[in-house]
Amino acid sequence: MKPAAQRLLGILTSFLLFVATLVIYSSLLLPEYQDIQELRGTLKSTKAVFNQEEVAVAGVEGLLERYDSISEIRKTVDLRLPGEENQASAINQIRGAVISSDMLLNSLSVRPLAIEVSESPSPGVVRPIGSMRVLVDITGDYQSLKTFLESIETNVRFMEVHSLRLQEGSTSGPYNYQLEIDTFYQF
Repeated sequence: MKPAAQRLLGILTSFLLFVATLVIYSSLLLPEYQDIQELRGTLKSTKAVFNQEEVAVAGVEGLLERYDSISEIRKTVDLRLPGEENQASAINQIRGAVISSDMLLNSLSVRPLAIEVSESPSPGVVRPIGSMRVLVDITGDYQSLKTFLESIETNVRFMEVHSLRLQEGSTSGPYNYQLEIDTFYQF
């Protein structure tokens, strides 16, 4: 074969190989490349949905934590301001304060007071508050009275000393105190 024919045959073979490469590229690789692009889009949108769901889950967890803390606050409020009158508990707490302050309990009586109704803009949130007045007659020295008043002030249940009267005993001995203590509850 002549060199010109060989060159022509080489060029023709190269051209056929180039065309075959284009056919293979367009028939085999382009569809797979399009599938890869679709999968990348699906992956990107799935990641976006996952991130949105992650944010939503974090928000719900935050709400649950706040709800747990709210329920803890509710339990504390129920201890401080019980949902019923519960005279026995109030008397027991006052009696415990008298004993812990080394005083002598002479007498104790209870009388209910009027119920306070507030004009709340959101009814059901703020419940009416009731109170009862406990009349306490105790005997002890001044330091014991201070200890008793501190224990009433820091008691679990809300209590307020409405009045305090002092009856003189001996000049150096114990004094007699009459206290009116208001204790509160809610309906």
